[in-house]
Amino acid sequence: MLSKIVLRVFLLGLSIVTVQVFAATDDFDYLEENAFMATIAGTPRHLMAPVPHELEVRQADLSVRVLPERRLPPVLSQFRELHFRIAYQEHPAPLMFLIAGTGSGFDTARMDYLKRVFWQAGMHVIVLSSPTNYDFLAAASYSGLPGLGYEDARDLHRAMMLAAEQAQRQQRIEITGYHMAGFSLGALNAAFVGELDSHLQHFDFQSILLLNPPVDLLTSINRLDRLAYTQVAGVDNTDSFYEHIFGKLSAYFATAGMTNIGEGLFYEIQRSDVALTDADMAMLIAAVFRFSAADLNFMADLVTGGGLYAPADETLRVSTSLTPYLRRALFCNFSCYVETQLWPAWQERNPGRSMRDMAWRTSLESIEGYLRNNQRIAVISNADDFILSRDNYYFLADVFGDRAFLYPRGGHGGNLQHRDVVARMLSFVEGAPQ
Repeated sequence: MLSKIVLRVFLLGLSIVTVQVFAATDDFDYLEENAFMATIAGTPRHLMAPVPHELEVRQADLSVRVLPERRLPPVLSQFRELHFRIAYQEHPAPLMFLIAGTGSGFDTARMDYLKRVFWQAGMHVIVLSSPTNYDFLAAASYSGLPGLGYEDARDLHRAMMLAAEQAQRQQRIEITGYHMAGFSLGALNAAFVGELDSHLQHFDFQSILLLNPPVDLLTSINRLDRLAYTQVAGVDNTDSFYEHIFGKLSAYFATAGMTNIGEGLFYEIQRSDVALTDADMAMLIAAVFRFSAADLNFMADLVTGGGLYAPADETLRVSTSLTPYLRRALFCNFSCYVETQLWPAWQERNPGRSMRDMAWRTSLESIEGYLRNNQRIAVISNADDFILSRDNYYFLADVFGDRAFLYPRGGHGGNLQHRDVVARMLSFVEGAPQ
C-alpha cells in the first residue's frame, strides 16, 4: 500500500513543478494550496464568476439515435438513444459544444455551470456526456470500448453533428459558428475531435478550450489509480474508510450545531478540529474515480458481450438485479479496464505493437503538430493538477506557448469557476482568430 511518506513525495513532486514553471503568477487570488482540497471543494463563492440561475436558462433535454443498428441487451433498452442538453438563444448565435469529464454525464453540476457561463455570453450550448459515461457508451460508442482518443473522436463527431441537427429542428435555433470545450478526459476528447474536424471540415471550430486535460492518458490513469492505495490511519477497507469520513462529518455537524451541506462545507470542515487529512482527501477522490471505473468496466463488458462481469450467454432484462455483476466491476480500476478490455481489443487490430504504442496514439503528443500550429486552441490547467506529471506540464507550456493559461493552484478543475479563469475562457473564445 502507498505509505504516507510516498504520498508526501507525490505532493512534493507537484510543488517542484509549481516553483519552476509558474512562479510568475503569484498574484492569483485563489489561495487554496492543497490540490486535493481544491479539487473537492472547488472555488469559494466570493471568488466565483456570477452566472444566471439554472431556472433562468432557456434549455431542453433532447435525444438522438446515433447507432440505429446497435443491438443492446434488454436491461440497457433505455440507452438506445443518446441524451444531451441544449441551452439556446432566441436569436442567431454561435454554438458551443461542451464535453464532460471522465465517467460524467451531460447533467453534472460542473457542466451546468459552464453551460451557464457560455449561454450568458450569448451562445447556444450543447452539453454531451463523456464517451466513458454509461449512456454515451451504450448509445454512441461504435466499438463499445472507449478510451482511444481517435476512435472516441469519431464517435463524438458523429454525435455532435446529429445533436446540432436535432437542436435546429426541435428548438429552431440558428447557428452562426461552432466552438468546443471539454473538461479533463473531455478536454483530450475535444483535442482529438478538433484534429479530426480539421480533415473533415464540417464544423471548422472557431475556438477550442482544453480544460485540465491529461496529456498522456496512461500516465494520468496510473496516477489516479495510485490514490486508491493511500493509507489512512485506522482504516483497513472501503467500508471502514466511509465510516471514518462519516464520523468526521458527524463530529463537525454536532459541534457546529447544524447540518447545512452547502458549497462551503469542506472549507468550513478544514477550519475545524476534524479537518480531513491529505490521505483522507486522496482516498475520497480515488473513491469517486473508482465508481466511474466500475461503471465503465461493467457497461463496456455488457455492450461488447465480453463476459467478464455478466455471462455473455445470459439475457439480462430490466428486472434482472445487476448488483452481483457491479460488485465484481468495483474491483477493477481504470488500469484494469485498459489491461483486460481496451488493450486486448487494440492489440488484436494492431499485432506486434506495444501498450506504450497504444498509449502514445491516444495522447496529445500524437497530435502535437496540430495543437502547436493551431491558434484557435488554448489550454487551461494548474501546476498542482495531480493527473499530470512534470513532463506533462512542460509539454503543455511548450506546445501551447502563449495559449497555455497555467495557474499555480486549483488542483484538478477546482478553480474553473474562479472569476479570473472564467474571464480568461471567455476572452479566448471571443477573441480567437477567425
